[in-house]
Order: sequence, then structure tokens, then C-alpha cells
Amino acid sequence: MKARIVTNRERPIGRIDPLIYGQFMARRRWVADEGLHDPGHPEARPDGLRQDVLDAIVETSPTVVRWPGGCTATSYDWTDGVGPVRPRVIDAHFGYAVGNGFGTAEFVRFCRQIGAEPHLNLTTGTGNLREALAWLEYANLDTGTKWAALRREHGHAEPFAVKYWQIGNEEWGPWEIGHTSAAHNAERAREWAKALKKLDPSIKVLALGGGHPQDILDWTTAVVEEAGEYIDYVTQHRYWDFNSATGEDNYDEIVSAGFIEEHLIKAVAGIIDIVAYRRGLTRGPRIAYTEWNCADVAHRAMSPEWRPTTTQYRLIDALGCAAFINAMQRQCNHVTLANFAQTLNVVGMLVVTPEAVLRETVFWALAMQRHHSGDIAVDAWTDCDVYTADTGRGSALTVPYLDVSATLDEASGRQFVSIVNTHRSHAIEAAIDAGSGRGTKTYTLSHEDPFARNTPDAPDAVRPVEGTPDCRDGSVSLSLPPHSYTIVEIIP
Repeated sequence: MKARIVTNRERPIGRIDPLIYGQFMARRRWVADEGLHDPGHPEARPDGLRQDVLDAIVETSPTVVRWPGGCTATSYDWTDGVGPVRPRVIDAHFGYAVGNGFGTAEFVRFCRQIGAEPHLNLTTGTGNLREALAWLEYANLDTGTKWAALRREHGHAEPFAVKYWQIGNEEWGPWEIGHTSAAHNAERAREWAKALKKLDPSIKVLALGGGHPQDILDWTTAVVEEAGEYIDYVTQHRYWDFNSATGEDNYDEIVSAGFIEEHLIKAVAGIIDIVAYRRGLTRGPRIAYTEWNCADVAHRAMSPEWRPTTTQYRLIDALGCAAFINAMQRQCNHVTLANFAQTLNVVGMLVVTPEAVLRETVFWALAMQRHHSGDIAVDAWTDCDVYTADTGRGSALTVPYLDVSATLDEASGRQFVSIVNTHRSHAIEAAIDAGSGRGTKTYTLSHEDPFARNTPDAPDAVRPVEGTPDCRDGSVSLSLPPHSYTIVEIIP
């Protein structure tokens, strides 16, 4: 099979917001609590963070981290996680006891240490606006008033300057504490965002826009209609499910996820633009995917006694994640913040046990894109064979076997061509015309088995390999292995 890719640095799509390379880390057990923050562990630093876990997270250089949830955020009492007394409490969503040693100050310090922006999720299920404003005052103000003064009493003289604040989590779902309607969510977003920005006009506010394709129209329309002038982002959540317990072969569904999701991005952007125009807004809010990933259905249905013991992700899940990042790059004018869900354990990019830190296959898709992408998305024309994929909603799409995103590093002039070969069994001989370039590097994630996993016994079974194909005047020819992910770096 053969393909041709032509990139054009003279046809920029837009500037990629680095915040799309963010992550999500719940405070739930075995994640922030007893995963990253584990003061009794031999690898723990004086601040209680495990150095081996921190080192692995830094490899992916997240730009923004969302915390404390997730489902656990809708019942979180932020006052349990500040000051010298940190009680163990029952997590109302999961029904088990959790610690509070990792609270607001510890989370912000962690983010600053790894170069990420902190992104706090306000408590909507059991909380109220007064509590949200108190948390914002504690974190960001230096007014000498009640909550700002309490932060100083706790030893933090300078405000934390948290810029990103999210209202709600998944209240469209009946599983969530605070489950509500699109109309109520929109009214709450309007009133909370108004009040939050009066207290601190510098912050950015995120509000719920739905989590399933069937929710998008009602939730996005309502929240932009009611709160569009006060909010900065409309959130989306998306998981592409599989079930390891049944050995389900859902190859096409996973590897086509990015291409299919791009159609939903365009739909959401269209809704926002139409409602913003109708409301007379100069610009509508942008899209934020505050949770996204492939997810093992069996894993997600775990009992409260679940322990991190083994990996779940296959090579094809890394391909799905890489393709979705490609889609966000291509849609950079609409998607400007995203949190991969999540950093460690449960559905994380890392499996963290008391004995080890293991990098899942999806870890490498994140790391590759983070370190080998430019800041400008540019046009990429692709000529290759296609196949038909089921969208899962009673329709089908024609999908190219190569999922391609081209980016340009403005400072160095380097181009990066990110390519997912979704064909299950065939290598594709690709000819890339980048216009100019004297050298090239490649970074390829592949394995003979599309369902290969990294395991404790074989932690590097799926890992990127570097190469140096010939490059002449910006023309590169290379063979893309079946079911693989490759980034081509073209050096000017």
C-alpha cells in the first residue's frame, strides 16, 4: 500500500494551545491519595510525593493538571485538605475512606514543580456557591479577609494564583452526586461564573457542555445561551470503551476514534458559534476535553477494594490516543484545553504499585506528541486508501488509513508530521513532501501484535524507537508499519 502526504507551512491552520497536553488526576484512593502522595513509601520525599512517580509524570510534561476530580470532586470538602489537621473522610461517591494529606497547597505546589497550571474542580453536588467563593478567596486573594487570612495562617503568604476553575463534573449522568438537567446546569454556570469573576476577574471558568453525543446539543446549547458571556470553556468528556474481561476485538472502533471524534468537535464548535451569534457574543467559549482516553469497561466497574496490579492498555489504545491528539491539533481553533484521564492508576497512563511505576502504552503517545510537536498547526494533504468505520450511533464514516497532523515549530523552523497507520495488517509506503528540509528523525511506536501490552514482566514491550530516514529537499520516504504511530521530524 502506498500513500502521499504534502504539508504546507505557508497554510497555517492556527496556533496550538499547549494546554491541550494536560492531564487529570483524581484525589481518589490509589491516584493522588496513596499513589502520588504516599508519605510512608521508601521513595517518598519530605513533602510526601513519591519521587519515582514524579519522575515518570515529568517525562510527559503536562501543561495543566485537573484535580480533585472527577466524580470525587462533586462531594469534596476543600476545607478538609488545608491547614495542620487533615481528617480521613468517607468519599461520598465511592463509599470508602480517603486521606486529605494531599490538599490544595500540595496540589498547587506539585503543579508548579512540574511546570503545569493547576486546574481546580469546584464542588457542585454537595457544595454551594458560598463554599466555592471561599475556596477561590483562600487560593487567590491577598485581601486580609477571612479565607485569604486563613491561607496566611497556614503558612502560605503569597496567593496560589490558580487560573482555571471548573464548575461541575458529570452531572448529566445519573451516577453523579448532583445529577441535574441541562437547564439547571446552565443557570448555575451563569450565576457561579458571574460571582467567581467578580471575586477574581483574572480566572478562566469552565462549565459543563455534555459528556455523550446524545447530551451535546441540549447541554452545550443551554450553557452557551445562559452563561456564554461569563465562561471561557465548554467542557466535554469522552472515553472509547473496550472490555478486557471479554477479550473483545474492537480494533476499528479504537483506531478510528480520533477521526470520528473530530466530527463531534466540529459539531460542538458549530453549536457554540450559532448560539454565540444569536446571543450577540463577540466570541463564544472554547472547547475543553477535561477527561478523555480509552477505557477498559471492566476496569471502570471496579469495586472499592480495587488495587493497582496490572496494565490494561493495548498498542491500539495508544494509536487511538495519538489520533485524538492529532484531531485536537487540527481543530486547534476550537479545542484549547484538554486533560488526559488520567495520570496514574484506575484509567491512568502509569500503573503505580508499592513496588514499581510502569508506563502504559498510552503513556508513550502522550510523551511523543508532547516532545515532538510544533506550536502551529499547518495544512496536510493526504492521499491514501480508506475504510468504513461504524460511529456507534447508527451511521458510518469513510476513514483514511493514515491519520495525519502536521505542525511547525515557529522558533526553529522544524516540521513535525504525526502519522497513525490504522491498517491492521499492512505496512504503508509513505512519501512525504514537506517543501524543504535537509534532515529528518522518526519516532515510531509499534509491535507485531496490535493488542500488545506493557506488563510488569515486559515493561518495555511497546516503546518508541528512533530512526533516521533519508530527507532530500524536504522529501521523505518511509515505511509505516501496520498498526503503528510515527512522528517524522523534518529539520530545516
